[in-house]
Order: sequence, then structure tokens, then C-alpha cells
Amino acid sequence: MNKPLVFLALIFLLSACSPTPTAVPPALTTNADNPAPILASHVPQEVIPTTIIQSTSTGISMSEPSGTLWLQVLSPQDEAVVNTSQVDVTGAAPVGSVVSVNDDIFLVGDDQQFKTTLSLDEGPNLIEILASDENGNETSLLLTVTYEP
Repeated sequence: MNKPLVFLALIFLLSACSPTPTAVPPALTTNADNPAPILASHVPQEVIPTTIIQSTSTGISMSEPSGTLWLQVLSPQDEAVVNTSQVDVTGAAPVGSVVSVNDDIFLVGDDQQFKTTLSLDEGPNLIEILASDENGNETSLLLTVTYEP
């Protein structure tokens, strides 16, 4: 079975079976030419950074794009240490892309936002965020969050 057919089947299943993702506030991002934060919804699709951006001062992580596909995580920060057993994972990706956060799968809506809450085990926890589109492009981020009660 080819990737576009699998992707379309996944979109159909997600739209028929899963709840609508909870909206989150507009994403802030920066680019190399202008370090001032800008709304992610105003980032042109053609702007493609050449490296993975992980800014600990702003808490924003952005994957290296694949074509017009991009992935931005607003929270949690990579290598964060938390004292609660749950963490909200919030971010943004292009409209219509499929995002998975560990075992949770979302179809990104018109607001380009996704949000889910993950339960954490004591100690380090790996969070894998993967975005894919109907053309078979994929991009991902791997974050580590440590739970210390």
C-alpha cells in the first residue's frame, strides 16, 4: 500500500473517530534574520530554516522542515524538570498535517495548533512528536522531560 493512500485513510479515521484538538494560544517563533518573536500563523510557508531550532530562553522547539511541512513545539521545553505527573504538550504544524505525540494522533485544523496532556513516569521521559503530510513528508522532534516529585 502506498504512503498517500495510507495517509488519506489515516485522515479519514482521525476525522471520523477522534475529538477536535483543543485550541492553544497563537504560537510565537523567531527566525535567524529577525530574532524578535512573531506569530507562527504569520510565518510564510516558504521560509525554511536549515537547522533544528531549540531555544531554551523562549521554550520554542522547531524541527527542520521537509518541503512545506514544519513542526513547532511551544511546551514543554526540552530537558525540562517538572514536579507534576502530567505535562501539556502544545505546538503548531500546517493545516491538514497529522501529528502524533507518543501515542496520541491529531489531524491539525485551521488554527494550526495541537495540544495533548501526557502522564509522566518518575525520572526522564521521552516525548516524540512527529508530523506528516499527504505527500509523505515527515519531520519530528524528540524532547526529554524529567519528572521529580
